[in-house]
Amino acid sequence: MGFARLALDPHAQKAATIAFALRPHTWGAGLGTETIHLMCPLGFNHLGLHRIWAARAPLNTASAKTLLRAGMTEEGRIREHVFVRGAWRDSITYSVLDHE
Repeated sequence: MGFARLALDPHAQKAATIAFALRPHTWGAGLGTETIHLMCPLGFNHLGLHRIWAARAPLNTASAKTLLRAGMTEEGRIREHVFVRGAWRDSITYSVLDHE
C-alpha cells in the first residue's frame, strides 16, 4: 500500500518529521489522513514529542489536502529546500503540536 516514516529531527528539540507515500491505486481512500492520525499519537504519547512537521512539493495539492484534513497547519515555504531530478525545489511545510 505504501510506507510511513516518523523521524526524529536532529535540529530541533522534541520534534520529528512525518512522511508517507501511497501507491496510486490507494489514493483518495483516506489512507494518508489515517496514517497521520496513527503516527502522531506514537510521536506525542510514546516518544514525548512536542512538534511533528511535514513538507510537501508545491505541486502536490493532494498531499496539502491530506495534511490539512489530518489537523496539521500550513506554516510556509522553504525556498529551494531539496534537490530533485537535477533541480532545486521548494517545500511547503505543515506542523501539529502536542497540545493541538
